[in-house]
Amino acid sequence: MHDVASGLAVARADFLDFRHSLIDVMRGDFSQISMGLLSLITRAQGFHDGALRGIEYDNPYATFPLIRCYAENAAVLLWILDHPQDLSRLSSSARPDERFAIGRLISNAAKRARGFKGLYEQLSEFSHPVATGFHQPWRVVPDEERTLQWSSVPSFKTTEDKIWACFWLVELTEIHANVWSSAYRASVLSPPTR
Repeated sequence: MHDVASGLAVARADFLDFRHSLIDVMRGDFSQISMGLLSLITRAQGFHDGALRGIEYDNPYATFPLIRCYAENAAVLLWILDHPQDLSRLSSSARPDERFAIGRLISNAAKRARGFKGLYEQLSEFSHPVATGFHQPWRVVPDEERTLQWSSVPSFKTTEDKIWACFWLVELTEIHANVWSSAYRASVLSPPTR
């Protein structure tokens, strides 16, 4: 990735490759297990596509929270890989005390995917009304007076931020692609207990 256009192209192509790879794994299986895991793919595509559009429309307030959701989706897959019997915890019929705690999912993902915790912390920092995201609309104009400028229109501070967003999408797609089929196979071999 050497510019935003190539970053967007790589991120799109990688996700399409991942989505097409599911056909070989699924082979027409539409069981409760596959439905749960396919729902994660639908969510992944929504977060991924939305983040790409956020980059294209120069909106970091849409992009970074959606990439954070995409990371959480990857964290669920990593959890299911280790605990395939927990797939039912994603169901709408799961009791509130059975549902996943995001902190546990992120901790598990951080153990399994190097750099995951740091990425998630950066995305959270931007997504919450604290330092990184809070100061996004402010710019110091490089004139003699170093004028401070505010804009109500969302925009990335730098082109590099857009490229980083593309890079993170590619990295998270790699986690999805590397884990999904294994999580599916593990879930078939060790079906949910509910």
